[in-house]
Amino acid sequence: MLAPLWSTGDACAAGAPRSLQQLRHTAWTVRDGAPPEIWALAQSRDGYLWLGTGSGLYRFDGARFERFRPMQGEHLPSLNVNSLLATRTGDLWIGFASGAVARLRAGHLATFDLGISSVPVLALAEDRAGVIWAVFGEDNRGGVARFRGGRWEVLDRRHGVAAGAATSVVAGMDGSVWIAVGGELAVLRPGAARFARVSASASERPQLRQAPDGAIWLSTGTRPGLQRIAGSAAGAPQTWVQPPMTANPRAESIFFDRRDGLWGTYGSGGVFRLGLDWVDGALLPNGLRERFGLERGLTSNLANPILKDREGNIWVGTNLGLDQFRETSAVVALGLPTDSRNGFRIAPGPAGAMFVTTNEALFLASPGRVARKLARLPRRPLILHTDALARVWIGTDRTLGIWSGTSVRDVPLPWRRPTPFALVEERPGRICVSSANGAFCRKGDRWVPEPLLATTGNPPTQILRDGAGRTWIAEGDRIELIEGTRRRGFSARKDLALGTVVVIAVRGNHVYAGGDFGLARFDGRRFVTLRSDVHPFLSRTAGIVETASGDLWLNTARGVVKVARSDLEVAFAHATRPIKARVFDRDDGMPGVAQQDSWSQTAFEAEDGRLWFLTRVGVAWIDPTQLFFNRLPPPVIIKSLTSGGRSYLGEAPILLPKGTSNLQIAYTATSLAVPSRVQFRYQLEGIDDGWVDAGTRREAFYTGLTPGSYRFRLMAANEDGVWNRQGATLAFTIPPTFVQSWTFRLLCGLAALLILGLLYRLRLRAAAHRIRARMAERMGERERIARELHDTLLQSVQTLTLHVQVAVEDLPRDAPERARLESALNRADRAISEGRDRVRDLRTQLDPEGIVEILAEIVAEQGFDPATGVRIQAIGDTRPLAPVALDEIVRIAGEAIANVRQHAKATQLRIEIRFARPLTIRLSDDGAGIPAAILERGGKAGHYGLQGMHERARKLRGTLAIRALAVGGTELVLTIPAHVAYARRGGSRWSAWRDRLPRLFNARLWRRLAASRHITID
Repeated sequence: MLAPLWSTGDACAAGAPRSLQQLRHTAWTVRDGAPPEIWALAQSRDGYLWLGTGSGLYRFDGARFERFRPMQGEHLPSLNVNSLLATRTGDLWIGFASGAVARLRAGHLATFDLGISSVPVLALAEDRAGVIWAVFGEDNRGGVARFRGGRWEVLDRRHGVAAGAATSVVAGMDGSVWIAVGGELAVLRPGAARFARVSASASERPQLRQAPDGAIWLSTGTRPGLQRIAGSAAGAPQTWVQPPMTANPRAESIFFDRRDGLWGTYGSGGVFRLGLDWVDGALLPNGLRERFGLERGLTSNLANPILKDREGNIWVGTNLGLDQFRETSAVVALGLPTDSRNGFRIAPGPAGAMFVTTNEALFLASPGRVARKLARLPRRPLILHTDALARVWIGTDRTLGIWSGTSVRDVPLPWRRPTPFALVEERPGRICVSSANGAFCRKGDRWVPEPLLATTGNPPTQILRDGAGRTWIAEGDRIELIEGTRRRGFSARKDLALGTVVVIAVRGNHVYAGGDFGLARFDGRRFVTLRSDVHPFLSRTAGIVETASGDLWLNTARGVVKVARSDLEVAFAHATRPIKARVFDRDDGMPGVAQQDSWSQTAFEAEDGRLWFLTRVGVAWIDPTQLFFNRLPPPVIIKSLTSGGRSYLGEAPILLPKGTSNLQIAYTATSLAVPSRVQFRYQLEGIDDGWVDAGTRREAFYTGLTPGSYRFRLMAANEDGVWNRQGATLAFTIPPTFVQSWTFRLLCGLAALLILGLLYRLRLRAAAHRIRARMAERMGERERIARELHDTLLQSVQTLTLHVQVAVEDLPRDAPERARLESALNRADRAISEGRDRVRDLRTQLDPEGIVEILAEIVAEQGFDPATGVRIQAIGDTRPLAPVALDEIVRIAGEAIANVRQHAKATQLRIEIRFARPLTIRLSDDGAGIPAAILERGGKAGHYGLQGMHERARKLRGTLAIRALAVGGTELVLTIPAHVAYARRGGSRWSAWRDRLPRLFNARLWRRLAASRHITID
């Protein structure tokens, strides 16, 4: 076992050992989850406390008892566990009442049979070489066995082992092995092959233990009590028998504490402890002895195993539960009542002792002794004060008394009516009192008025003189300061926001005040207040002590608070910042919180530097130089991961079922001293951005996890904030389901693209349908206009010309008017002819498959110079064009050809029609070209030819690009989407899909598909 580490060395080495009553005792019974019938205790390397019981094997992390359940396929040979051994390698050996032995290693259980059935294994030990020893016995049956080389060997007389039941085994510090078997003691020295008998008396079931000086102690001998045997091979046995302490003095188990002496348990008497002193290199009893039983809170007097853990805690197992004893920083004063209806009063006494009053008595209390009652008090004491002349003043609401060393002498008060008052030593030996009835100072045997100390309103609760000769008076929620003859007050309106002022304390130039709502310090001009709503541990500050080191100790409603000097200065400079402080409460040995109705200080510093604190349920002291501080970082353990009703154990990477999204991780830290203060932090990498402060919670929950690999990290701190930063980790993986896999995502992506493509095609088809509908509407309108023109306007004009013609025929041939009218009639005939041509154009359906011929006809109609070379070329398989598209294409091409004829002065005109996807018509010439400025503006001012061409191209959802060629001339490229340009094909559904497939895949794939169907494509 490892001894606990203290802040400044061994906390008890410098003073007298503490009584069992001064240790912090905690009990766990069946109601708290503890198992009954605890026969064995052991602490494994991971910090768990293991309990061997009559109902199975349990482990305890300080917060929860857990019954050990073997892994699948493994089982305990029995539920009745008699002995336990935690080895240096981390194994846990388990001895059973059935005679079997099991080894627990890394969570797996291996069972061994010693060959003797139904004989309980009573003790296990590990020697210096790592050999495991077991003793077993019942009645006259039993023996000794050792585990070497992976197997158990039962020893007999050939090895020097007597026949009969074996009850105890001890592995000595020098490598020897001691056994008690058959009523005899024997030892196997290092290097020896046989056990040698030891001359010592032994009776039934002796228990052996080795003391720190190497001596072997027996729990029973031929006489009642304990027997000490020298451990040296050369030395003669030395025996000493401790007088019995109970009616049944036989000890079930004993244990040596290097500081406190010998601990033991009686079968029916609870726990005992004997004081030991070093005498000439040997530990010998010093006559001190004490017992702790059921009447003091032990779970049961039927106690058996006793163990000291690595943090220095003492554990005792009984038939009704588990008990813990540990030393704490705060120590309860012995011999004083555990409660006082009217509270305690305290004042410094001689040589580190303190005078204490209870309801009706005066005591002298000191750290190393039981408090001594000095006198009985007739009335309830309110004030206790030791003056500079070492006189003890005791004040009640009626009288003021002086302790003379044997009795209390009354001193009449200067007022008749009973009233509370405050007392101050105005100067060495001069006592003054102040109440609502006035203020007076003692002069000789009489009282003289002292108006300067008189109250200004509320009765004073405390009066104090500081080193500068100033007087401070606490009155309700205000403080009065008297400097010479000058008096001034401080209240909530002047930064003293304490509520009721409970206490004033002075150290040097520092003046402190405590009250309902915090702590204040005087800075020379005003009080700076630290409020309890910002710093909760300052609530109801009733006691204040500043030590010589500058540290501040407070007695508050949350317990005793220590604030280091450096942290104190920061706190008063920044009143709203968090204060680094250490709180001492019941877990630290304090019997309660600060006494709240005191008329004086509840915290005092004794001559020896110890600090004394008053609570309603007792008086305690703390030695600031011997504070207990646990420097051992707690072992951190991730216990299990639970998801979907299934728990996963072990440290190996865990593969969770597909689709897992929610899980729970249970963890712990085996700091057994004050488990309620153990703090945790954890982080799930990839989910948590940083460390999560879990406080004292021992579970982590996660929801909505996605597939992937995760690592859970955990760290913990003990009760004193020492962190195990190495911590523990747990890796686990959540595999994806099919719908969570990348394959599914890729398929979804492809499906989405396909759907988008289909939607795009549908949109294009709808757009093409709208265009065709508009064009069809336009064609219908053109035909209507053509009919109207033909049936109305042209017919009317034709009739009119006929009438004019008749009138002209009636004129003489030589009449001058006839020539003019005949000329007008000729022009009218030409206009009628042109009108008929335009009507014919409106009604004419262009040949969808004759785009080349149509363009050739347009070229011919323009009347190009014969020297101008015109070439019209069709590339690709000719396809019929949609009528609405053909009309717009012809008009765009016609406008372009006309522009070349009128403006370009070209010698070459090339027209290329490419039947592909999309349809492309390219016109190029070698003429003068179009100026760049006109191209940028989209045409000449007042001319709309180019603008109209662009508009027609946009109607077809196409593009029109016009650019000047580097070698001279102009190039025009018209591009029309295939689904708009070409007419729909008839035929089978396969033909329609054949046209779509090249768009969905690619030309090479289509050719392979077509080739597979024996289709030739040029």
